[in-house]
Amino acid sequence: MLSGVFSPLGILASLLVLGALVLATLFELKRRQRAAWEAFAKAHGLSIAERRMEVQGRYQGRPLLLATGKRGAGGKKRHTVTVLRLDLEGALPADLLLEHERPEDKIPGAATPREEMLGDAELDAAFQVEGLSPEARPVILDPGVRQRLLGLKGHRRVSLKGGWLQVEQRGVPASTTALETLLRAPHDLARAITEAAPALPASTTVEAPLHAGAPLDEELPGSEHA
Repeated sequence: MLSGVFSPLGILASLLVLGALVLATLFELKRRQRAAWEAFAKAHGLSIAERRMEVQGRYQGRPLLLATGKRGAGGKKRHTVTVLRLDLEGALPADLLLEHERPEDKIPGAATPREEMLGDAELDAAFQVEGLSPEARPVILDPGVRQRLLGLKGHRRVSLKGGWLQVEQRGVPASTTALETLLRAPHDLARAITEAAPALPASTTVEAPLHAGAPLDEELPGSEHA
């Protein structure tokens, strides 16, 4: 009876069944992801793109972009990430770059060149900084900001760039609870930054389109084919 199972036709049939199960599992995962993102967007009055996993609008009063993108050179290293971007509303200069250094990105034994330092040993060990101005330094070193920055070290990438906070994590949340969890710590950091910053002229807080004038790291999120 087992001979038929191990025949070429039996093996082919088994592979086809396995392939169908894999495709059905992936389809169900995509469906759950899309349903979760739609429910999240509806709950917060945000808009969601028809053909992309991309949500934008004002989340608790702050401009937000939440999208997916591809990272990696290709093959097994190519993977999907979820990118969250929050507007800092002019609280930090647009030319400031503060970026999390991932251990896997470092060459073993090679020292990371540094031109600017924050003067905080733990922050300087975790982040690269460029364009640090006298106005930005006390905001970054504010105890509430510092604590929340260090709390985000587990993410794939964290950056303050172009006046935005951008956070990436691997994979795509498939529940509204996971989406709320993803936003909680970055949103707390963005709020701490704006609270720690000195009062700014109204002209510095003019809202711009979420994709305009704020270059994203690597590829533009929201495109599964990037």
